[in-house]
Amino acid sequence: MRYLVGYTADARGAEAIALASALGGAKAHLDIAIVLPEDTPFSAVYPGSDHGYSSIIANKVDEWAKKALALVPEGVSARVIARAVPSPAQGLITVAKETGAQVIVLGGRKRHMAGIFAPGSVASALLHSSPLPVALGTPGSVAALEKCGGKISRVTAFVGTGAGLKSVVEAAAASALTQGLPLRVVSLVSQTHGAEDPKALESWIDFSRTRVSQAVAELEIDAEVLIASGSNIDDAIAELSWKDGEVAVVGSSRLARKKRLFMGSTAQRMLRTLPVPLIVVPRNYKHYSVASQH
Repeated sequence: MRYLVGYTADARGAEAIALASALGGAKAHLDIAIVLPEDTPFSAVYPGSDHGYSSIIANKVDEWAKKALALVPEGVSARVIARAVPSPAQGLITVAKETGAQVIVLGGRKRHMAGIFAPGSVASALLHSSPLPVALGTPGSVAALEKCGGKISRVTAFVGTGAGLKSVVEAAAASALTQGLPLRVVSLVSQTHGAEDPKALESWIDFSRTRVSQAVAELEIDAEVLIASGSNIDDAIAELSWKDGEVAVVGSSRLARKKRLFMGSTAQRMLRTLPVPLIVVPRNYKHYSVASQH
């Protein structure tokens, strides 16, 4: 399985490589993309590239490429592709299509002073246009993965009760089943459903649990089904426990075009709150597993 890593020569770039390596394992191939401004006359592939001229830019890209390849775990196949593009997000999508990548991986979630995570501009653009799943790391991703030997420990799928429920569960379950990883399927319920009548909240929780459990059973998937409730989405997520090396999977909004990403309001809240890497899957996307077999 091929992963395209959007690389920058900083901590976020290291996080992206660590996450892609963990998702893919020893059998995966990483194409590490360094995108440059369109007016930069440069294109190269490492290792084994000969860009044919010497310049300050070429020397700097050479340095970044060596640094990136040094971060790839032993045994994982990888190369660096440097490309001048008009738009970083569109450039990553183009390179992903050219290389046959199945997931675009970024380390683009920064922790703000308020304690929330926020995507950078490139990640934000991809989350509203990518035809491929996009995986985003967190500042603590590398340390958490190192505790698990660089491997994923559990997959958590976040679902609603609508039509896209099964596709998100299938996407998350594909690798969990292949690797023998535990799968957790979580539905978030806001306590505003019971603002006037506590029984209404109980009824909604029961409905959500039944709906999700039925979907999991129909797919013949072994998974823990959990309903997390709170006064709002953030509080509901705060009720969940997490393992080192865990990843979360969420689907796109119903407003998304078919086979395209588009972050809905709930997913955007989750993006800012979840303490683990998050993988966003395009609407109706069928050919994706969170990770390939190690």
